[in-house]
Amino acid sequence: MRIALFGGSFDPPHWGHVLAATYAYVSGRVDAVWVMPVDQHAYAKPLASWDRRWQLCEAAFQGLAFVTVRDDERSNQGGYTFNLVTRLRAERPDVEWCLVGGSDTVEDMRRWHRGAELARLVEVIVVPRRGYDDHPAALPEISSSAIRDLLAAGGAVQDLMPPRVWELIATNGWYR
Repeated sequence: MRIALFGGSFDPPHWGHVLAATYAYVSGRVDAVWVMPVDQHAYAKPLASWDRRWQLCEAAFQGLAFVTVRDDERSNQGGYTFNLVTRLRAERPDVEWCLVGGSDTVEDMRRWHRGAELARLVEVIVVPRRGYDDHPAALPEISSSAIRDLLAAGGAVQDLMPPRVWELIATNGWYR
């Protein structure tokens, strides 16, 4: 069994996130992708509440049978990916764990807490991203921060996210 861990802020989740999970599933030949909203941002950036981001992730990935939205990051000691992977490996030694990351993740991982050790524990499924590389399958250049800025300015964002995510944001007036 191979499981890919896809952590992130998902503030809010968008088509890029859905496509990244799908890319990892297909190209990484994994059995499942676990989407894990972080409790706190690694660089202390402010985030919408975890409950809101959880609800939006459930809406974004609904219908993808290979995706499970999980809350493992909420109880992750110190918020470090190394600690999470170590714990999961101990709990499920039968699983080959992978990480889903953008083109920039492999380089960034060297600066993560115990990043060199982490790189030996897991395979990183690199999702090509426009703006970072010229891979023909590069995902569109969409960012949650740009979506938040558009929402705050009253701009249209419906085409940047799954319809159920947009419905939750519009109905609740989030990010205005």
